[in-house]
Amino acid sequence: MKNNQNKKTRFKILFLVMTLLFSLNLSACGEKKVKTDEIKDPTAVFTYGEEAVSKGEVYIYVNTIKERYETQYGEDVWDIALPQSENSEEQLTMVDFTKEEVVNEIVRVKTLYAQAENMGVFLTEEQKQEILDEAQSFYDGLTDVDIESLELTVDIVNKVMVENKIAKLVQDKLLEDNPIEISDEEARMTTFYDMYFNCYSIDENGVMVPYTEEQCSIQYENALTACSTLATAVIDENSDAENIENLAAYYKLDYAAEYTISPEEIMNIYGEDIYNTLYSMENGDYSSVIKSEYGYHVFQMVALTDKKATQSKKDIMTKAAIEEYLRETLNGWQKEIDPEFSYPESINMDVYNTITIE
Repeated sequence: MKNNQNKKTRFKILFLVMTLLFSLNLSACGEKKVKTDEIKDPTAVFTYGEEAVSKGEVYIYVNTIKERYETQYGEDVWDIALPQSENSEEQLTMVDFTKEEVVNEIVRVKTLYAQAENMGVFLTEEQKQEILDEAQSFYDGLTDVDIESLELTVDIVNKVMVENKIAKLVQDKLLEDNPIEISDEEARMTTFYDMYFNCYSIDENGVMVPYTEEQCSIQYENALTACSTLATAVIDENSDAENIENLAAYYKLDYAAEYTISPEEIMNIYGEDIYNTLYSMENGDYSSVIKSEYGYHVFQMVALTDKKATQSKKDIMTKAAIEEYLRETLNGWQKEIDPEFSYPESINMDVYNTITIE
């Protein structure tokens, strides 16, 4: 009997080797559903295109994804219940969610792998040998029970690793041939300080209560005085008096704050007039007193284009654009390979349920 003690360690090795672990969801778009009794190989978990996917192959993906989830979220991750959909009250167990994700992942890998020859992607002999060595190491760490019940062989483990490696190379080449670039202007984030003299209060029930005309007049006079103080400080080069945050604290402005937001957010929150004012300013400039629907503002422009925030947003937008491009491309390829594939209709759940996840 082979030692079961190293089993978890072996899956950690596989977790590192199988580098193509996506966050995308790829689902079939065909209208016709494949019934379980139409699956070509009754011993397989499912068939994708002309290829039957065995229990052993699915088992490797299950344990790789299981390792990923437990590493990220802890071993209690299997106690989590997820909503079926955005507006649904029905709960989805983490096990059921993972079952579908495993199939999605296998389909993604096989869809990319199928494009390797067309894209001129191949493994070197050295890469093949490295993967075979890893496959043998992984296989040697399995128990006899795993090997027998799941019909696992070194060839199956090697096949999974080879397909993952080639799929990763195909994706890399796809993105290299079709680079996704987001400009600074598209990702622009602006930082400014809003010294905001509000003309309303919030009552104990959370309802907005407008100020009286007299109260609004006082706020307006305060805003004018504050604006004058800032202007005088700039002329006199008095940096202490020019500190807009200290001035906001002096007037006890609860809603005064520094914001880093996009041009679109500025337009939605403040409206076109304030938007135009802000983008007519230079870094360090102060505005005059500007009236909005809710009170009076004096703005200081900190950074028309906040470099750090803009880069962060650019990274997020680039990732989202890449995911969308891959999703569309892979969906197109999947239609060519197996337009009728869908989850769970195309899955032999009787076989799939023999694989334990949690």
